[in-house]
Amino acid sequence: MSKVIAFAMAAGLMLPITGLSAANAADVKVTWEEPSKYVDVQAADGSQKRFQENVFARFEEIFAELASELPSDQTLHITVTNVDLAGAIEYHNINGIPREMRVVRGHDFPMMQLSYQLVGSDGEVIQEGESRMRGRELPGQSRLSTPSSSRGGNLLEYEKPMVAEWFKNEFKQD
Repeated sequence: MSKVIAFAMAAGLMLPITGLSAANAADVKVTWEEPSKYVDVQAADGSQKRFQENVFARFEEIFAELASELPSDQTLHITVTNVDLAGAIEYHNINGIPREMRVVRGHDFPMMQLSYQLVGSDGEVIQEGESRMRGRELPGQSRLSTPSSSRGGNLLEYEKPMVAEWFKNEFKQD
């Protein structure tokens, strides 16, 4: 590991996640580059650190699920440089108690920026690129999302279709 990467990791600027793979699937390695600069990975109620960890873990699961379509001798390296979750954090009065909630409206599409490399078992780069994806569909538009709503039980329900569409377009299987 280079000294620059080691320093960045120690400073909390990059969070590498490795080893997420399913049987007969490409290995996936995700690096979260400078997450403090992302547009929106903000928790509504609760711990910001725990929320961010859960969001990143769920994205990693999604990437690993999608990589199951790639040959098992390949490795997909993803560096995420920006995330904007669907919706926005707003204050609402719920039963007389002010609470922060993520509100998803028809214009609050998710966005993600990343770079990637698909590498073969010989270390040769098979495919690489940079992508800025934006979601276009929001199921259940114009509703409040609370920890007890479907958003709380289905973290990244708006973001998953966006990532799946990107994957399908980038890694078309012949």
